[in-house]
Amino acid sequence: MTIPAHSPVKNARPTAPRRPTEFPADMVGRDSELAALSALLTDPSTPGVLLTGVPGVGKTRLAAEAAAAYSASTGATTVRVEAAAEQSGDSTDSALELLAALTADRDAEEARPVLLVDDLDRSDHPRLLRACAVASVVVLGTARQPPAAHGLVPFPVDPLPVPLDCSALDLGALARVPSVRLYLACLRTINPAFSLQPHNQQAIARSCVEVGGHPGALCRTARVAALEGPEAAWASLGGRTVPHPIHTGDGDPVAVSGGDRRGGPPGDADGAPIRLLTHCQVFSGGFGPEALRHIAAVAPEEFSSALETLLRGHLLTASTLPSGRLDGTARFRLRLPPDRSVRRLPPPEDTAARLAHARYYGDLVRAAAERIVSGRQRSGLIAFWSEERNLRTALETLLRHGRTGEALDLVDGIRVHWRATGGWSTWAEGLPLLDPSWTQAGRRDRIRTDLLLAEAGILAGQPEAATDLLDRITADAAQAAGLSARVTRLRALCVLAADPGRGTALLVGAAERHRSDGDRHEARYVSLEAALAGFRLGDTVAAATTALEVLAAAQQERDTLVAGAALLHLAVFAAAEGRAQATAHYCERGVSALRALGPTAVLGAIATTLGSPALPDIVDRATGTARGLGAFHTWRGAFPEDAGTPDFAMARLEEPVRELLGEAAFTRALVEGSRASLPELLASLVPAPAPPAATPAGPLSPDTRTRIGPLTPRQTEVSRLVTAGLSNRQIAHRLAISEWTVVNHIRDTMKKLGCSSRVEIAGWMHHSGLRPSPEPPLFRRTALPPSAPSLSGPTLIPS
Repeated sequence: MTIPAHSPVKNARPTAPRRPTEFPADMVGRDSELAALSALLTDPSTPGVLLTGVPGVGKTRLAAEAAAAYSASTGATTVRVEAAAEQSGDSTDSALELLAALTADRDAEEARPVLLVDDLDRSDHPRLLRACAVASVVVLGTARQPPAAHGLVPFPVDPLPVPLDCSALDLGALARVPSVRLYLACLRTINPAFSLQPHNQQAIARSCVEVGGHPGALCRTARVAALEGPEAAWASLGGRTVPHPIHTGDGDPVAVSGGDRRGGPPGDADGAPIRLLTHCQVFSGGFGPEALRHIAAVAPEEFSSALETLLRGHLLTASTLPSGRLDGTARFRLRLPPDRSVRRLPPPEDTAARLAHARYYGDLVRAAAERIVSGRQRSGLIAFWSEERNLRTALETLLRHGRTGEALDLVDGIRVHWRATGGWSTWAEGLPLLDPSWTQAGRRDRIRTDLLLAEAGILAGQPEAATDLLDRITADAAQAAGLSARVTRLRALCVLAADPGRGTALLVGAAERHRSDGDRHEARYVSLEAALAGFRLGDTVAAATTALEVLAAAQQERDTLVAGAALLHLAVFAAAEGRAQATAHYCERGVSALRALGPTAVLGAIATTLGSPALPDIVDRATGTARGLGAFHTWRGAFPEDAGTPDFAMARLEEPVRELLGEAAFTRALVEGSRASLPELLASLVPAPAPPAATPAGPLSPDTRTRIGPLTPRQTEVSRLVTAGLSNRQIAHRLAISEWTVVNHIRDTMKKLGCSSRVEIAGWMHHSGLRPSPEPPLFRRTALPPSAPSLSGPTLIPS
């Protein structure tokens, strides 16, 4: 039996164990564990229980609480034996004497005493456990790893559950997450007036995720938040993995509080483990094994054994969260434990390590962006969002060291992910203005910087500022830099509000330029923007035709992101024509296809449609996006494949929208969206019809009678059903005719009435007094997404 040494035995006579006082709310979220431990301790067949888990997870506090609850319910005696750094035979003898005194006069019907033993995996105490078995004393021990042949029931202790996402729409749900409950309870012991609010919910949720739900680290972080605010606590965790590095003067590369050399770092002879450990500080938010191996420059044949040494010694922890790789993703992620502090590298080595970190993630971004563009989109999206913190750190490193070109390359790759996941925030914040450099490379960097800042200005509702930046870019310079398509698109978005026709034409031209440059993925997105802009001008037929062409091309090239967005645009155009069931079908198919890529893709497509920059009014865009966020919040549980992976994409989109709308309007839009279906939200993009110049109060005017009169009875009947909102298929079924016959009737009716869409047919029918007969509702609002992801990709729904 392998157990730790105990020196000295703290209790000269049996006493109740001391309850830890460092963390005032340390049992938050542990109700189920306490109930399970109580059942084990009261079972006569259980010789003892061994709590196992990584350092800082709360094993000792949980054991003390379970022993206290057991003693309170049974009246049993509890004795605590604390571990020392070195084994001592005298301590074992003292413990044996104490056990003998405990059981000498005990009645056979009395509850078994409990012996609390910490760190059973540090020393060997077979005699102590044998004596416990003979004396019928139940053992409640803790260990980092189960010792061999201990005979005790293993009881793994996991960190507290962490938030998967957070939204201002449901702060109550966030406050009920166990790690958040503990964080808030500890914070309020210092600042009783603190409350969870929309402006601090993301910082709190991300702090809980960053420390991995470890109770000790949560309480320490909460103390910082109580004094300086949750944002300051999150910033202290966000700047580096270890908030407070310890510089030791004895040559020891790692300072481990409360540990000994056996549980500490490897010796100086183990150069590879030490090198890995000291390079961990350059990462933010965890990292993949490939990234650590590349940046530490450890030979592949040494890396596996060195990493295993660190994991076995609990100097690194591992989880099944995803991490990015140059060739895809891995379901394995490393991080420094929250209670570890690592000595910093010397300044030259630290700079070299951070530049290596930035360049590795630059390569990762290029590879992930290429996968998204080429159709392998799920792995590309996972690589981006799982490495978000490291990508931001890499960008800051490159800018700090004057590597502007490399920083812009990084941002250009990230734009692919930004486009797919919403588009309300860019990575242009913090980019410095470049000194004018008239070398070809410097001029291109200047143009790229201006384009990023102009795009950020357009998204923030400041087209005038964006225009000033774009005016600095000549056509020849843009052509030479290969950026003409991006310049044309941004110019189009700037003029859409003042001159919609010219803006739409420029968007069409920008899409063609992207296509001629070989960037078909971006060309398809810009084509959808052009279609939406044209639709706002009233050309629904041309907009739907463009969206159908984009959908077909995206399906052919396995571009599910664009295909899903195209289906949502088609839903908007169908809603404009009064085809409620077609709108619902397009929404269902779009969301179903995007679900295969994860919740981030669904949220991005909704935000890209409802908040498209092709909608020139910034308030309308922000309100639509906020409503989409509210609707998506009610669907978040429909993604079981990602149910255990934290993802704060929704919170990231909330921040810029809240700033634009203000807290009251933002919250109101969130609530409205949570009560609406996706078809209803997309229908809100349909422009309100202009009021008629004059509404006939009595009989129809001669002109109207002339234009309505030529309609045949069947055309009139079809027009009534169009006005009622039926699709072509439903009309065919209702009248027992073919769908193509319905199409021909509608086409002939449009020619006779001079209409260009189904909406105009409905308008003529209303104005003429030929009202549609009452019909039952064609679409009842249901929660989306209603079906499983389609493995074959999106398909076109005839309407």
